[in-house]
Amino acid sequence: MMQNRTMLGCAVMALMLAGCGMAGCGSQQSKTAGAAPSGQGFPVVLTDAQGVQVTITSRPARIVSAAPAVTEILFALGAGDRVAAVSDQCNYPAETARLPKIGGFWTPSVERVLGARPDLVIGSRGNPPDFVSALRRSGVPVVTVDPKMLADIFSSIRQVSEMIGDKEAGERLVEAMQARLEAVAKAIADTPEEKRPTAFLMIQVMPPWTAGSGTFQGDAIRAAGGRNIAADLRGFAAYSTESLVAKNPDFLLLSTMDGDRERMKRDVLASSPLRQLSAVKSGHMVVLDSDPLMRAGPRIVDAVEQMARAFYPTRFAAGSSAGRR
Repeated sequence: MMQNRTMLGCAVMALMLAGCGMAGCGSQQSKTAGAAPSGQGFPVVLTDAQGVQVTITSRPARIVSAAPAVTEILFALGAGDRVAAVSDQCNYPAETARLPKIGGFWTPSVERVLGARPDLVIGSRGNPPDFVSALRRSGVPVVTVDPKMLADIFSSIRQVSEMIGDKEAGERLVEAMQARLEAVAKAIADTPEEKRPTAFLMIQVMPPWTAGSGTFQGDAIRAAGGRNIAADLRGFAAYSTESLVAKNPDFLLLSTMDGDRERMKRDVLASSPLRQLSAVKSGHMVVLDSDPLMRAGPRIVDAVEQMARAFYPTRFAAGSSAGRR
């Protein structure tokens, strides 16, 4: 029993690292933000993911990001030139390589953050509580975000854009993402729900571990036109091999792990029960770049489009974000 708990604990770690430590091939590009009047829209008063009310008195010029998804949002909003430091796992876009690092997602350094002289720190609810509390005591404004569903990602983008004093950029980014999702929805609109392909997202092979309902990954599968066979589960959870074989999904969605795109595929093929799945026999094992799929940021749309192209190959041009008419 203890061994099973340990394995599931490792699965949780693997899930987070899959989203934090791997570079993906998304289409969102960074850009330089234009100067905005320092007093425009400030002060900003908001309540963060921990229920703490935070006041940002003026337009932040030096921002520290303690989470990879936050970093991607900041660059997509055009605020990359104001990012002063990032976590070790922040690896997208390429400009992050030159930025000072504050430590890992679970092991950030308060001293390194304060050494970056931030006037705003944005992190995740998953950052260590002691780290967040220490920063709050220092007097630096600290905001945490915690998107759980696709709609929450849009809300986080809008919230971050308000924090940095560029709400218009937030609206433009959200509208662009929603337009791409609507293009996918339009391309598959004539496929009835009951005829849409079934899919299983495999975050860990043995024991199988997946994302059920109440996750933006589950939302993404549905947005791509798939039916998640694990939708009866809530959140991230173990899934029995017997149930997986019994439900026999049309597609297995595999996340890249540790920089090895084929690792999970090899693990699946090494399992006698999993080799019997229709998805394996038909070659419907889809390797998804982990970062766009696991990070609650702009590139989640890339993951949706990648899945949609796999589910409906005749309706989407290779590499295109638009469905064929």
